[in-house]
Amino acid sequence: MTAQGEHRAAETPLTGRGEHLAVELPLTGRGEQGAAESPLTARGEHLAVDPSLTGQGEQRAVEQSLTARGEHRAVELPFTAQGERTPVEPSLTALERTALLTAALRAAETSRPDRLYTDPYAAGLAGEAGWALLAEVAAAGRDVPSTPDFNAIRTRFLDDHLRRLTHEQGIRQVVSAPAGLDTRAWRLRWPDGTRWFEIDRPALLDHKRRRLAEATPRADLRTVAADLTGPDWEQSLRASGYDPTRPSVWVLEGLLYYLPEDAVRRLLTRIAACSAPGSEIAADLVNTAALTLPDMRPLLAVFEEWGTPWVSGSDEPEHLFDTCGYTVTARQPGDEGADFGRWPDPVVPREVPGARRVFFVHGSLRAPR
Repeated sequence: MTAQGEHRAAETPLTGRGEHLAVELPLTGRGEQGAAESPLTARGEHLAVDPSLTGQGEQRAVEQSLTARGEHRAVELPFTAQGERTPVEPSLTALERTALLTAALRAAETSRPDRLYTDPYAAGLAGEAGWALLAEVAAAGRDVPSTPDFNAIRTRFLDDHLRRLTHEQGIRQVVSAPAGLDTRAWRLRWPDGTRWFEIDRPALLDHKRRRLAEATPRADLRTVAADLTGPDWEQSLRASGYDPTRPSVWVLEGLLYYLPEDAVRRLLTRIAACSAPGSEIAADLVNTAALTLPDMRPLLAVFEEWGTPWVSGSDEPEHLFDTCGYTVTARQPGDEGADFGRWPDPVVPREVPGARRVFFVHGSLRAPR
């Protein structure tokens, strides 16, 4: 960034085709970012009408910059006027800062004319620190073949899944665990009586509260400051108004590959134990090959350098969840219902070994706990 807050940009090839992603992030004179308009969903409903606000209540806007082929966007490199990398939020741990990266990815998606969703709050939540993290991931992505942005597909997949469970199946308790910088409680419409629980560490919830201070959630929002690997989050959740006798849906987004396999099993079992019959779960995870393939090393090295390595994956996610009390379906990006016209690569059949895979898992509690 220049002293006058002028634009800065770097082309960042992420897909296997070598095409460039590019989202220009325009800045105000103060170097702040800005807000995207809300389009309609496939169902014709508005995703959001509220502007994304800074802590001072100022609006920010995300502009779209396309390549000559009109397909992809460019991520700007956030630097200080002296050319140094912008400091990352000092109050957040390394793992908590990955939420800033996810917010930057959502802001980038919001800037696309063919976006799968609109998150008008994402740019403000990411801040310059989030764009700096995204620039590092994008640079590593130059050497990783066939790496489309599955984050956009994951977000849309979960958006649609949660709408079905609440609008059509009548579930009125949603638990986002961990919540990160997700804004579904603000940007989507929910049925009356929907109670939305966000579990995450105190510093990240505080960051989110400050950045969204002037936005109004569209559900009965309850925050639970707790570590999901700690001993007592269930008690804190119940104290916030969660009713373990009523069906709920739990969303574990962007979490499981950061946990060792035994910790994954413990968490899933604990969730099942405090869920009523008819409860649902949705999560994403990777397979074991994604942790070891040579072409994944540049990307994984970035996370390792941040102190947030990916440490577990599952080749049989259905079995993993089954042992913890759930009957689930696992889809890969590009499968029917998990594509949205955005997955560029062939879906490798499950029986073919050695392929890098991402799974979107969703299903229900198999038996009362």
